[in-house]
Amino acid sequence: MNRSIRSTVFKLFTAALLMSGAVAASVSAPVSAMDIKAVGDQLILSGAVTGDDRLELLDALRAHPGVTTVVLRNSHGGDAKSGYRVGELIRDRGLRTIVSGYCWSACTRMFLGGKTRYFSSDYPPEYTHLSFHGNYSNGFINLEAVNRLNLQDWIIKHSDGKADPDLVSRWIHIPLPAGAAHFFHPSIAAWRGRSTFLCKGSEKTQNRMFGCEPIAQTALEMGIVTSLDLAASNDQAELRKTVPALPPVRVGVAASDMAQFPLKSDAALREYERFLAAAAPKVFAKQMDGGQYAWNAAKTIDGALATALGRCEERAKGKPCAVYALDENLLASP
Repeated sequence: MNRSIRSTVFKLFTAALLMSGAVAASVSAPVSAMDIKAVGDQLILSGAVTGDDRLELLDALRAHPGVTTVVLRNSHGGDAKSGYRVGELIRDRGLRTIVSGYCWSACTRMFLGGKTRYFSSDYPPEYTHLSFHGNYSNGFINLEAVNRLNLQDWIIKHSDGKADPDLVSRWIHIPLPAGAAHFFHPSIAAWRGRSTFLCKGSEKTQNRMFGCEPIAQTALEMGIVTSLDLAASNDQAELRKTVPALPPVRVGVAASDMAQFPLKSDAALREYERFLAAAAPKVFAKQMDGGQYAWNAAKTIDGALATALGRCEERAKGKPCAVYALDENLLASP
């Protein structure tokens, strides 16, 4: 499959775009615990990390004694101490861990607890990653917590001694919570150049984490994962049923090619130029048989799709609209 077509279609696997800013790991707990779902020999954990997650996981393990694997899916993190405790429980039980989608901050402490650790094939590799940084309070690095919780030594120990201390030190001291060291499966290096990127959280780039500093060490070399074999969550088939259908991209034609733009009014041209200048994820929708349009740039591709199509059809008084452009790609007419 053409890479741009593959990337566009696979973007829609994510329920929350992986390129959004992270909620920082801190010592204050969010309101609700992680969602825990048992599917066969797996426990699938998703959502915010809180102070109750170790007890919740213990209860789930007692109720499902055949569990061998903890899947961590689409979590921006949360309570730092809970992340350590859950990671240590997972290591004590000899369980393996799998990342499904994104796992940020305190979630990565849980992931490193795995006796063996894997990327999954649930989502495409460019939307499957682990993002490590320090501990934060009130939007800034909390060095007291970083030192008190021995974060650097803890990471190196749970990477089985493989993590580069200098690189770990860099990421645990990033001043802003939006910054992190992002680890992808090394297969993405074929088109991204590298598979590890270090962001300060202050970068001005439309490529989000792929526009940050490339790092030579891979997730395997750093002991973040123990194998490059891809694992699968037991609910993968169910997960993929939620993918909305879109036509393929138009090969060889970029969204920035103004000669292709079908609306010629000054207002439409100005709005399309604003769309082109916006950061991804973004969607431009057009009425299928008329001149109405709308666009949206959001934190999630699902949100951008829903908002752009909804606004377009509202302006078209209920007549159907279709996606004209998604990020830098033009889509074929449906």
